[in-house]
Amino acid sequence: MANFYDGWLGMWEKSESEKRAARKGIHEEELDWVETRQDSRAALLVAPETGFRTWGTVSMISEIAPGFHTGAHKHGEESILIVSGHGFSVIDNVRYDWRRHSLINIPFGSVHQHFNTSDEPVRYLSVMTPHLEHFCGLHRTMQVEDWGQTLTEPDVDVSTDGYGSEGNRVVLHREDALVSQGEDDGVPVLPADMPDFDPEHPLILGDLDGMVSLPPGFHKSSIVQYMRIGKDLNDVKMHTTEISGLLIDPAHEYGGMHAHMEAHLYCLKGTGYTLVDGVKVPWKPGTGFHVPGPQTPHRHVNEGDEECELVRIAFGIRYFWERAAKREFPYLYLSPRQAVLEKNTNRSFSGR
Repeated sequence: MANFYDGWLGMWEKSESEKRAARKGIHEEELDWVETRQDSRAALLVAPETGFRTWGTVSMISEIAPGFHTGAHKHGEESILIVSGHGFSVIDNVRYDWRRHSLINIPFGSVHQHFNTSDEPVRYLSVMTPHLEHFCGLHRTMQVEDWGQTLTEPDVDVSTDGYGSEGNRVVLHREDALVSQGEDDGVPVLPADMPDFDPEHPLILGDLDGMVSLPPGFHKSSIVQYMRIGKDLNDVKMHTTEISGLLIDPAHEYGGMHAHMEAHLYCLKGTGYTLVDGVKVPWKPGTGFHVPGPQTPHRHVNEGDEECELVRIAFGIRYFWERAAKREFPYLYLSPRQAVLEKNTNRSFSGR
């Protein structure tokens, strides 16, 4: 007769089966747009409700019409990237102005509301952890006001520097973010003691710190770095949600092959695909897709004639498990990006 322990022995294969059967990507034309009390138009991207096997995490897209505002509500942490338009948010009775590609971070339990002051619809990408919070008995969304037309702007204090009262960066504009890239031509020369790459014997990095220690430009030609949980990068001090930044590759180039814990991604620009554990997941502007983890080999391939930009999304639960489980599921690196391989032709590589 089966018992609880037999169930535990079967959990790994159960989760692997669920991940294999789960959805891998979702395109703009596949989105199910709805009206909620908070948003006049919103759609889930990578979420359990849309068929993805996430860790209780969610990414979604919402729109605000010109002259309108969202509802006001509060819930768990939320990170937001403005995809188009400009406006401002009122967070805990303080106004923060933002524009295209600004990052907004909402602390846990903060009442917040967003206003469109542009002549075009504002579109914003939002990431949260409602299912994970619910599993832990922590999720509580409370609606304060419904969305509607803005007749008068709220009379509140204005933040001139994007910082909150506790020294945390609430709004960060793209031009103020750190940018990491390679050497003069964006392509590093590998150190002489760097081992050759073999997919059967990948480079064991352990965790994100190991990844960061690789030569600049090794993974991507350029990375716009918005934030990292636990690192206070750009003075962003979040705990559960992270819009890490923008991954950028030139036309017709692929990035490094690597493996780590769960990540969501969203395409802002370009066309191509991501090879996720051998499965080709295509993307174009408006596509959301998922790398399930814990150790899923993947690389991003830009097939288009222009530079691509992918939004990298991570969550605090990823870094918790990255530290706790790195002996069993370390961060792995299997092969550098295409330009590095081509520049270092005197080195022997495999696993492309």
